[in-house]
Amino acid sequence: MKKNQFMLTVVVALAFNPVLHAQAAEAKQQLNDMDGHWARIPVEQAVQSGYVSGYADGTFRPNKPVTRAELLAAVVKAQQLKVANMDTPFLDDTGWFRPYLAAGLKISLLKMPEYDSGKFKPNQAITRGEAARLFVRAAGEDKAGRVKGYVYMSKQLGLMKGDAAGRIGMDRNMTRAEAIVVIYRLLNWQSAQLRAAGGLAEQPAYASTEELKQLILSLESFSGDVMVSGQTVLLNPEGSGKSADYKLVLEYDSRKKATTIWLYEKPSLHKELLMELLTRYVGESADTAYRDAVKLGAGKALEARLLKTYNGKKIIMDKSWASKSLAIIIYAN
Repeated sequence: MKKNQFMLTVVVALAFNPVLHAQAAEAKQQLNDMDGHWARIPVEQAVQSGYVSGYADGTFRPNKPVTRAELLAAVVKAQQLKVANMDTPFLDDTGWFRPYLAAGLKISLLKMPEYDSGKFKPNQAITRGEAARLFVRAAGEDKAGRVKGYVYMSKQLGLMKGDAAGRIGMDRNMTRAEAIVVIYRLLNWQSAQLRAAGGLAEQPAYASTEELKQLILSLESFSGDVMVSGQTVLLNPEGSGKSADYKLVLEYDSRKKATTIWLYEKPSLHKELLMELLTRYVGESADTAYRDAVKLGAGKALEARLLKTYNGKKIIMDKSWASKSLAIIIYAN
């Protein structure tokens, strides 16, 4: 296992600067500039969890460029690395960011020859190309990045997606919102690597409403609303705010050690979201499980049930005409 792949929990510990860090205790701060923004859900979740906060005026400023120091600190904190206020070879290492600079050098997130005149230039806006190098190294894939290119590897690892044509925009400055989303992906990727290597327990994962909520908010394909009610997590993929549009529900049964995904619409209407959810539980068998769910949901029978094992996980799919729902019950063992 590569030395940086040791993240044991999926958290977003973003503290972009001392002001934000000091404000992190205000976990339920309402942001007044995130309505309609594409990264609203992950940004708001980060604020609600207390790992990052907005500014004193109630803004988050998601489109503001993130600096070299801010992004480095975010990556170091997100991976829960130990930091210490130590001297570094950089000539301009004086400031709040110095412990993160030392940590970045120690684990080779940064390399001195890559910086001109021995200066880190902490307040310089970081480009997406430079950020790709930092993220790939944090994923423990520096060797592949050197051989194939850091931008290429950032796409291969699923960390940076690019536009519709796949262009990363390596010379463009990275924004605060983009940084949060990529760090979510980085931590999820690291957790998946550990789980595959046996470093994390497979199930029961997401065994509480808060963990299920965190799971939903970490999915790239979800950008709607989430509401917790009792022991269930309700999803409104449309983000309309209307109670009638909460079409998906997740629930964990501690007695049965099973997670149930309730769908009150055809599975095909939420393909990407459902595929991402199933991938978290059954890995490479998600595609087969999804096809079975679609087939069962579209069947002519008023009531139908399917019991099958996918990648070692027992799943029951139960179609109920009375409630017009399809339940996908995923058992831990």
